[in-house]
Amino acid sequence: MKLLASDYDGTLHYGGAIMEDDLDAIRKWKKDGNLFVLATGRSLQSIKEQIKKFDIPCDYLITNNGGMVFDAKDNEMMANYLDYITAIDIIYVAKELENVASYVVNDGKVRHKIVVDPTVTDHRYPTLEPDMSEEELLNSGKFAQLVLSMSSNEEALAMAEQINHFFGSTITAYTNNSVVDIVPKGVSKSSGLDFVMAFAKVNDEDVFVIGDSYNDIPMLEEKENSYAMAMAPEEVQAQAKEVVDSIHTLIETIS
Repeated sequence: MKLLASDYDGTLHYGGAIMEDDLDAIRKWKKDGNLFVLATGRSLQSIKEQIKKFDIPCDYLITNNGGMVFDAKDNEMMANYLDYITAIDIIYVAKELENVASYVVNDGKVRHKIVVDPTVTDHRYPTLEPDMSEEELLNSGKFAQLVLSMSSNEEALAMAEQINHFFGSTITAYTNNSVVDIVPKGVSKSSGLDFVMAFAKVNDEDVFVIGDSYNDIPMLEEKENSYAMAMAPEEVQAQAKEVVDSIHTLIETIS
């Protein structure tokens, strides 16, 4: 039995759609007795909407950049949460800076948005509406992931660098296009995948991973059979064993 772990946005899903060739290849991969895992920065709520929309066959979900793991029936298998005080400090800093459109708190399953500056274009969450007051959100006390939506990819890179510099003892900030994903220290897509591998009893040599962005780097660095998408930044491609143009191309290679 083999296992393929794929990033979602920019890898399986891009241009607002998923190629039917990719879905067909994943179905065949699973029919042959292998496992397919989505490893994403999205919340459970968000990725489940996508799975339903595109009818994606999936055995396990690694969400929140590795902070949470769920099985195919949405049963929680693993959970990690940010230190509350550190999360509040980061939110305070973000609200004092320019170029921050919004922040989103992921409670482990559902995401909640707070608008910071309505004059800054929110590239990641333009249609996500706040569903509670900021006071209610901060008092909830359960932060699995914090996401800062920035004005540009460059601003996100700079913000992640600063957050890691000042708060890196307890958190890790990953750049994911125009957002900064903030998770507990030691959490990554790779650590989430390690949990799934142990649970499913899959050997290292039978695990294959693919991604396209900076938050995929830990997974690409630490797994032997790693692949990057051809449109990925050079820094991401450099961490992968090979570069491919699609999921179905990869599956044809490793089947």
